[in-house]
Amino acid sequence: MPRRKKWRRVFFEFPVFNGIVEFTPDELEALRLADIEGLSQIEAAKLMGVSQPTFHRILKEARRKASMAVLGGEPVIVQDQSAIRIFQCFECGHEWGEPYGTGRPAECPRCGSVRICRVDVGRKRRRRGRR
Repeated sequence: MPRRKKWRRVFFEFPVFNGIVEFTPDELEALRLADIEGLSQIEAAKLMGVSQPTFHRILKEARRKASMAVLGGEPVIVQDQSAIRIFQCFECGHEWGEPYGTGRPAECPRCGSVRICRVDVGRKRRRRGRR
């Protein structure tokens, strides 16, 4: 039989925040990499293309905003920023960026092929043969 849970002292009142909690795309990406994917800050910083201290500051602010949204019951929106997604064409190898929040492109802007994929920036690509 498990022990009874010990009573704890909690001096907590639900905070009142006025307004909407706004996340930037890099804050959401930091939350995803650190908390959902379980990566270390060094690994996640490499994937995002920033230094570890910068990643830590982004993650700290994102967690603060997430706490505000959960405890205060505030609505959440994502700010439009200069974050981009990188796509690559299988046919011609062309890489291009699309702004965050836009839909998936239908075709390659260079050759018109529909065989395109999203590229994870920061991940090493496999090469066959010797360098």
